[in-house]
Amino acid sequence: MDFSPVTLFIGNQATGKSTVAKVYSTCSWLEKAFVRGDSFTKNFSLDDFIGLLDNQGIKEYFTPKTQIKYIGEAYTFLYNKKDGFSIKSKKTNNYHRPKIMYVPAERNLISVLASVRKIKELPKMLSVLLDEYDTALGKLDESLFSLPVSNLKLKYNKSFQTTNIVSSNGVSVPVHHASSGIQSVVPLSLVSEFLSNEIVSDIPAKTKTLSSEQRELIKKYIDKNYNTKSYFAGLKEAFDRLYLTGSEKSLEEEYRKTLFSVLEHHFNTCFINIVEEPELNLFPDSQAKVLYDLLRCLNKSVGSQLVITTHSPYLLSYLTICAKAMELKNKSVPKLEIEKIVPIASLVDGKDISIYETLADGSIKKIEPYENLPSDNNVLNEFMEKTNESFAQLLELEEEYCE
Repeated sequence: MDFSPVTLFIGNQATGKSTVAKVYSTCSWLEKAFVRGDSFTKNFSLDDFIGLLDNQGIKEYFTPKTQIKYIGEAYTFLYNKKDGFSIKSKKTNNYHRPKIMYVPAERNLISVLASVRKIKELPKMLSVLLDEYDTALGKLDESLFSLPVSNLKLKYNKSFQTTNIVSSNGVSVPVHHASSGIQSVVPLSLVSEFLSNEIVSDIPAKTKTLSSEQRELIKKYIDKNYNTKSYFAGLKEAFDRLYLTGSEKSLEEEYRKTLFSVLEHHFNTCFINIVEEPELNLFPDSQAKVLYDLLRCLNKSVGSQLVITTHSPYLLSYLTICAKAMELKNKSVPKLEIEKIVPIASLVDGKDISIYETLADGSIKKIEPYENLPSDNNVLNEFMEKTNESFAQLLELEEEYCE
């Protein structure tokens, strides 16, 4: 199974959509930790791995038949009951260090409950989302944040710690009094925007924010990978200057390119956004706008990914529209004409989309594309067709018995 820039999981309840997404989230984060050289990875064990999955609430899903094989750019992780957990490193220059966000379906609680921060033992992923949400709210600095639906804006009052929804005519209501769909959109949209913007921040500015521990890790990395004495000493001096000045103008050209390559290895350079059911409580047109917004955030940085679990046939249809629009853009159809139908910033190449269906027997089926576009031949569309068939059958009964 390949995770493309855009990956969708569809399927019935309890067939494993979220489980697969959570395993991918965990393994991606673990790979990042090994690349960084986090201290806990030195003696990483099977129990540690199970503990990480327990944070996702899927520890109980393990059976004697469970097997996990994660093949990343820098590490491969293997798990099975017989051999336990093993780690293999790979030499690569293609690793993009990701910021990983898992947005659970329970996100409405963040908007609904004013006291959610006081609740003990929140689900781990909801707690992490809450932390990112609070950070993003703090960055608003009294400014209005545009939500992707209904021309609504979000306003946060830092002094009173209140969050309100503001309509186009200026009416303001607390977010916990807003509709369920808006409550679902608020944390998803704000955190996705905040984190995708954070990824594209400039390296000198990021360097100035490094802690002493982070700086020490980078210097150790330089010692390990650039062992020509005169060069790595100069490289470390260049790093110190960049930290102190926050300006790349202080760097000699012979060190600049190498140092930026090193820092890109230690900074998050892409965004893996994993979203459960973006369609929650939303009208079809609003589902489209939320999807377009998530794709816009995806397109800000090279190497980013959007992973979605969904029950909505509308999301698949709107995703197909984005892929078709990209096809037309590549054929030199005027952008202004395309923009009238779908935002240019939200386009995605059909080759960069993968759709999988999780089945009741535990297997996963890839929905093969049709001419590089998502195929209509999927379980969500099949159920829509079944409703039409059922209605036609009722009409036949009416014709037979009611005349």
